[in-house]
Amino acid sequence: MAIDKGILTPATVLQDVPVNISGYTPENFNSHCNGLIVASKALAFSLNIPAVDLLNKTGLSDFTNTMKRSGFQSIRKDRELGLSVILGGCGVRPVELAAMYSAFANGGEYMPLKYVTTDTLQRSSQMVSAAASFMITEMLTGLIRPDLPNNSESSMHVPKIAWKTGTSYGRRDAWSVGYNKSYTILVWVGNFSGEGVPELTGADMATPLLFELFNTIDYNSGSNWYSAPKSASIRWVCSQSGMPPGENCEDQIMDYFIPGISAYKNCSHLREVYVSPENKISYCMRCLPEVGYKKVLLPNLLPAISTFYMQNGIAFEKTPPHNPECARLFTENAPAITSPINSKSYLLEKNAAQQLKLTCNTEADISKVFWYINDRFLMSSKPGEPAFFVPDEGICKISCSDDKGRNSDISISVDFY
Repeated sequence: MAIDKGILTPATVLQDVPVNISGYTPENFNSHCNGLIVASKALAFSLNIPAVDLLNKTGLSDFTNTMKRSGFQSIRKDRELGLSVILGGCGVRPVELAAMYSAFANGGEYMPLKYVTTDTLQRSSQMVSAAASFMITEMLTGLIRPDLPNNSESSMHVPKIAWKTGTSYGRRDAWSVGYNKSYTILVWVGNFSGEGVPELTGADMATPLLFELFNTIDYNSGSNWYSAPKSASIRWVCSQSGMPPGENCEDQIMDYFIPGISAYKNCSHLREVYVSPENKISYCMRCLPEVGYKKVLLPNLLPAISTFYMQNGIAFEKTPPHNPECARLFTENAPAITSPINSKSYLLEKNAAQQLKLTCNTEADISKVFWYINDRFLMSSKPGEPAFFVPDEGICKISCSDDKGRNSDISISVDFY
């Protein structure tokens, strides 16, 4: 659905950093974040954070309505579904999941399963476009992925299929579903009692069975494989962003896209910056000296990425602090307050002096931020470094300013029990 809405293509680079979406903070299965990751790899690696972020951009209601039309009975019954639905926050039957994957196998066209040959009911619907279905198939066909079985016997005889694995919360279920032009097969492994098993994973338990089934009933079927529909084309994109190359993009790769639908904005993963000869300070056009400067290309990272890198000690080329003598008033790209959550209510224990954490995302060239509570200065801190305060009861205004003078405000409500 994100492909059909022009949000991504297989080579689009997504953010895989801690997020807080209206109080919901998903985590990846291994509690590890990658910073930036290609969409096809995020899907193959079953990363939770990019999936939740993508659903938030694609639209929860559009997604759940599509699932309802595609036979998911539990989604039809549950009216209070949140973003966790993308991670399995609802019940799914094997036949429902198999029917959905068979739609990918048939150009995005969903059709209810038939159990007897005399069943003539044909209520087909287009779940996703043929182009999006083809791209998903390509993304699920790659062999460099963590859900390839560890045992050598299964890895040596990998059938030509598109497949996806899954392991439910508490390791109660292990799934693996795959398809080619002839068959869609779904394997479920688990205890009928629902009891979890520490060793249970989709890759090690379900996928070997999936491969064995395909090798038994449809060995060497790879010659009859999917080809790109007319609605999908190929273009050059920058390997660092997955966007059409800009003037500074040297490393380019081929990527599928949907003409007229896929995003066409040129890549800007690098930006030209004017700096002093010793790389100590940077200049804007307003404070650029007549001599004594040079022009360099530096990473143009989003604040969430640069903050993640700084918090985790990941080295990257930073833009030097801006010229302190510059009189320009900056307004764009103010700090983004990530904790607490704007417009949320917080219930704290009375007389316990409980603290709330203050965090924000900033641009990479910021060296200090300043926190204010109800317009009174609290403290200064480094970007990515959390600060703490004890709130009073009632409405609390929280402000954060950076060393360029840019400011952001949020408001929360605090109650005591």
